Amino acid sequence: MAQLQATTVNGTLNALRQENVTTASKTLAIDDRDKVVACTNSSAITITVPADGGTNFPIGSVIYIARIGTGAVTLAAAAGVTLTTTGNLGENEEIYIRKRSANNWVVIERPYSLTGSGGTTTTQGNLTSHSFTSNGTFTVSE
Repeated sequence: MAQLQATTVNGTLNALRQENVTTASKTLAIDDRDKVVACTNSSAITITVPADGGTNFPIGSVIYIARIGTGAVTLAAAAGVTLTTTGNLGENEEIYIRKRSANNWVVIERPYSLTGSGGTTTTQGNLTSHSFTSNGTFTVSE
């Protein structure tokens, strides 16, 4: 059964993504566009991005892929398809892919965990802000 995931910012609902749950290897389908392919498998599976000859997603299409289960999830490209990266998703990792042109997809992985230093810091929830009352140096590092 499909589940919905909501994205809320400052109490305002900004996005609602339906999940297409899978426990087996699959080739992405038009029905996966703008949804989360939630992989709840306990053994290894592969999620394959199809060539335009099989499923021609419109340019700009976005698909989210989440590894929820304990089994490995590998992202792969069908023959003729270019992905900016392929390989395994980490446990509890979610990525998304976006079609840039014919048979060409960019993979957006989980962002790096960055830290900053300098100024006066204020933390609210998972966000930290740095403010300066005069000149200063702000440093960002991984």
